[in-house]
Amino acid sequence: MIKFRYSPKDNRFYLRFHYSKTFFSIAKSIPKGFFHSVDNDNAWSYPNDPNIIKQVLNAFAVHDIRILPREIPKQCEILGDFFKATRERNFSFRTTKTYYSHIFQLLVFTEKLPVNVKTSDLDKYLDHLVTDRGVKAASVRSARQAFIFYFREVRQQFTQLKFPRMMVGSKLPEVLSAEETKSIFNALPNRKHKMLLLISYSSGLRVSEVIHLKITDIDLKRNMIRVGQGKGKKDRYTILATSLVEELKEYLKVREYNLLLRQSYNEVRANPWLFPGSGNRPLHIRTAEAIFTNAAKKANIGKKVSFHSLRHAFATHLLELGTDLRMIQTLLGHASVRTTQIYTKVARSRLENIVSPLDRISAAKENIKLLPENKN
Repeated sequence: MIKFRYSPKDNRFYLRFHYSKTFFSIAKSIPKGFFHSVDNDNAWSYPNDPNIIKQVLNAFAVHDIRILPREIPKQCEILGDFFKATRERNFSFRTTKTYYSHIFQLLVFTEKLPVNVKTSDLDKYLDHLVTDRGVKAASVRSARQAFIFYFREVRQQFTQLKFPRMMVGSKLPEVLSAEETKSIFNALPNRKHKMLLLISYSSGLRVSEVIHLKITDIDLKRNMIRVGQGKGKKDRYTILATSLVEELKEYLKVREYNLLLRQSYNEVRANPWLFPGSGNRPLHIRTAEAIFTNAAKKANIGKKVSFHSLRHAFATHLLELGTDLRMIQTLLGHASVRTTQIYTKVARSRLENIVSPLDRISAAKENIKLLPENKN
């Protein structure tokens, strides 16, 4: 086995292998290499230079070299083809980051370059995720998608790569009632924080969508909100509650005043974000989630909820009010109505109108008792 390891003592990479005339010849041909022979420990060392390291990796890739990916300089671009493919396909930052994480962790697990990975390595790694790390089915499915994309579509290394269908448990979201939702809003004295949650519920926005809203996305004349490049990189329009318009106008005045306390007038005018964070950036997603968590705690909400629960509540409450499912799908930006159909399972009004067959039998018994007895 060929091993390539970094030594922080002298800031050099060491290439070790059982003696082979072929390997020795290749190692010797790479510039700036130095041969070490101490106590039967033979190795070639190379400076911590990305160009040299890249030459070593390329030369020994066909011989199944073993590496520690975290040691390899980023300039070597061992996953350069992956990033090129995601740019060409215009993948979102989140998808790229998720796929990269799965693929990189696979390389860490196998200690291999992508070209040396085998389908058996994929199976072992996925099994490791389930049995050793106990990751959720959704994460395993995400890893599978990343491997299919990279090894089948990009590298065409495994052209027939498929995985057996996973049985994934279906969990219904815990839905906030109208009263619980209102109590969360009332628990927030800060106008900016309250408006953040109000707009998310009013329009059914994801947390990433609401923090990236710009002032120009709000159409106060039509009571509409434009969601730019939402999930799946799709633009859409959703509703803005009429009852929120005046309060939103007041918030915009307070927003400008607060920004002027720490920025110049020109800087405030150049800040496009409806919910500004530090500098000229939008509010951080973790800050938004913390705002909701603290508000739910103050409101004594016993259910297991998160910021996304406001979006669940928006859809469920609309359905309970009789809004067409297809229209809710459009407002939420779901690609398929099947995703939206989950709310039919939690909408209270749909369930309340269903009469249990036991109640019908019980009612029938009561009617029988009311009939006069037959004396004959």
